Amino acid sequence: MDIKQEMGMAGPDDIQREMERFFEHLGRWKRPVFFFEKAWKPLCDVSETTLEVVVTADLAGVSAENINIEVLNNILYIRGIRREPGSAPRRNYHLMEISYGTFEREIPLPSKVDAGEARATYDEGFLEIRLPKTAKEPPKEVDIDVSA
Repeated sequence: MDIKQEMGMAGPDDIQREMERFFEHLGRWKRPVFFFEKAWKPLCDVSETTLEVVVTADLAGVSAENINIEVLNNILYIRGIRREPGSAPRRNYHLMEISYGTFEREIPLPSKVDAGEARATYDEGFLEIRLPKTAKEPPKEVDIDVSA
């Protein structure tokens, strides 16, 4: 137990977790997104065949150049930003469900992969990453380029 816990003091990470738990029961529309570091997490599917692991992410409205993919210690990281449309006039929202801003997904891979041979394609808002499986120990960190 550290000194903060002994004295009953919470650190910034503890406070963030407690706030997230508090707002979790209120429902998404009441959650103050500005409070949280990451505004949204894209939905993802992870599947595998005998030869590869396939990850598909729903990134509608994100430009390919705003997507960063990396594998570090057999964990896939998908990061980027979705920007709000700039030319829209000021609006009075009645429903607001589309999240904008930075995003990050951290996906533990179900098998060892050769990230150096990975391929990523982006088409109609879906990012598909194909990571060939390998039996050997993968390198610690690999960046993956996205092609449209």
